[in-house]
This record gives sequence, C-alpha cells and structure tokens, in this order.
Amino acid sequence: MTSILRSTRTLLSAALILSPLAGCENITGVEDLGFEQSELDRNWDRFERNAPLSYNYTVRVACDCPSDVTRPVVVWVDRGSVEYLFYEVDGRAVPFSYSDSFPSVEQLFDAIQDAIDRRADRIDVDYDPTYGFPRSVYIDYDRRVSDEELSLTAWGLRRWN
Repeated sequence: MTSILRSTRTLLSAALILSPLAGCENITGVEDLGFEQSELDRNWDRFERNAPLSYNYTVRVACDCPSDVTRPVVVWVDRGSVEYLFYEVDGRAVPFSYSDSFPSVEQLFDAIQDAIDRRADRIDVDYDPTYGFPRSVYIDYDRRVSDEELSLTAWGLRRWN
C-alpha cells in the first residue's frame, strides 16, 4: 500500500472507527511493532490481489456498548466505501447513529496502521489466510488508559455483484 494512500486513509478511518468504540475491552496482545508492520503489509497486499472490489462480510464489535453495536452486522462495501449495513440475525438496517462503528476491510487495515504509527502498547491481529483481511483485531493504545481499546472479529467475506 502506498504511504500517501495509507496516511490519508489512516487519519480518516481511525477517527471514524475509534470514536464510537471508546468503551471496548479485551485482553490479548503483541508488542513487536516491526512484526506487526510486516504482517500488515503482507496481508494488505494479499487483500488487494485476491479480494473482490465489491464484497460483504460480517463484523462483531466487542465493547461495553449498546446491543445495537455489539450484534453481528453484515457490511456491504463497494470499492472501499460502506454502502449498506444490516444485522446478521434479522436483516434489519443498522441505525444511522451506529453506522461509523462498522468499518470496511480497508478501514480495518487503516486502524491497524494507525496503531502501529502511534506505537500502541498492544496490537493483536489475526489475518484470513485466503484474502488477508483482519479476522480479529485488538488494539490498546495505552495500557494506563481504560476504554480506548478497539476489539472486533470479522468473518465470511464474499463477492458482492
């Protein structure tokens, strides 16, 4: 991923993703930021090569948030932009007030890059072996501060056309 594209996306995405998830909690972590950067780069390249331009996937946020945020949501993405958000269980549309809580895969990569750039205390990411997208993400920017973590799981990436 080019550094200009990554930098621009990182600033926008981190602000969008992290602000509504301020109450997320989990316990995990890795402290080797060089390793995290190489894994991010390798899996971003895999995602760009193998993933469809239009796709949907399911994401679940783990936080001390309203149930409308923590329920699994199917995210429909076209060329990096989130187009539709529906709850997995009943197909209802996600209320607009919660829409920033559910990122595109591209925004997940940007949030991870932001954590690396800001030297987060803990980063734990598991990537999909086929498409390279982040299947689980846990970021704790500062162990001394509570309720600023990001924790989510993602699965079921499929072509959308």
